[in-house]
Amino acid sequence: KRALQIAFDRGLATISRRSGMLKTYELMNRHFGWERAPAAASEREILRYLLDRALRSQGVVALDSICYMDAGRKPAMRKLIESGVSRRELVPVTVEGAERVEHWAAPAALETKPLVTAELVHILSPFDPLIRERKRLNHFFSYEHRFEAYVPKPKRQFGYFALPVLVGDEIVAAVDLKTDRERQKLLIQSWTWMVKPPHRLLRKQIEEELHRFEQFQLAR
Repeated sequence: KRALQIAFDRGLATISRRSGMLKTYELMNRHFGWERAPAAASEREILRYLLDRALRSQGVVALDSICYMDAGRKPAMRKLIESGVSRRELVPVTVEGAERVEHWAAPAALETKPLVTAELVHILSPFDPLIRERKRLNHFFSYEHRFEAYVPKPKRQFGYFALPVLVGDEIVAAVDLKTDRERQKLLIQSWTWMVKPPHRLLRKQIEEELHRFEQFQLAR
């Protein structure tokens, strides 16, 4: 307790006492060496940043995806989007299957179709933004993921910590994995298919990616 108090007195934040780890964070002003802190961003600058970030990372955006867990900014964000549409910086987009939800994109994002040379395999964390934003995930991939770590075991569908698998432009499976660091192995607890059989080629692609994933997880 004394060590923690000293750390706080010195301007350092400390966490994770239970795990035996001590992480320290320097005060921002002292870290940057500012004589005077820069002016805070205005609300409009924050809105502009959120919109630009969403357009850059998502391509096609909706109010829910721009203001995820920040519903209070939706009215002001809508005004900013409408202003962008009037200046032809943004165009309305209709997403098939989600026609009732307004979407927008920058014109340049719609001018060329991305060239896909191979069906890449991505093993995604349930906390990946693509999976975490469930409405958007359902609109674009017709898939609803459940994070079941807090669901009683008999009621789980995918597993304790299932990771969705994206192949090309389709969620094809959810694989519940566990890392056994003592034996240096990645264990598959369960494997749930989201697409109809046959699965032979898909399984081979996913297993190859799981091997790379295992090497990354167990890297020393």
